[in-house]
Amino acid sequence: MARLIGRVTLFIKSIRGGDFLFWKVFDSLEDWFLVLSLGTMMVLNFANVVSRYLLSTSIAFTEELTTNLFVWSCFIGAAAAAKRGAHLGFSLIVDNMPSRAQRIVTAMVTLLTLAMFALLFIMSLDMIETQIMLKQETPALGMPEWVVSMGISVGALFCFIRFAQAGWNSWNKGGRQ
Repeated sequence: MARLIGRVTLFIKSIRGGDFLFWKVFDSLEDWFLVLSLGTMMVLNFANVVSRYLLSTSIAFTEELTTNLFVWSCFIGAAAAAKRGAHLGFSLIVDNMPSRAQRIVTAMVTLLTLAMFALLFIMSLDMIETQIMLKQETPALGMPEWVVSMGISVGALFCFIRFAQAGWNSWNKGGRQ
């Protein structure tokens, strides 16, 4: 029993962030992916605009690649924003509640958010399975469609982890953000 309690305690510490190497790498992965993907999108769009004006022709794959990177960036960016507590929230009513009620509302909001991201993760895996089975490809690049859709699964997983951390931190602060 003591071993189980020790593992649960270790898991809870890891959810909070702790000093584990995994969380340091995980934190930097989000940030570096966003830097690289947004930089790539910018370069591709600039090259396409220059090509249109100077060569009177468009680079065919840039629009598709930019859109696909945008899907990934939206979900990873949502997780990075959750990590920083940057999502908007209306807390006027909750701030005026007693501490116990704040904790209950925080727990409910966190659980609903986690349920939504868990459902999104499960449904995106189903979508990916269908895309693999049907061998769907993107129109311009001929890339497997499931590669793009993986952005939804990976992003939902990252968001789940980040909102679990935020909920835990808020719970420890008595329900305050």
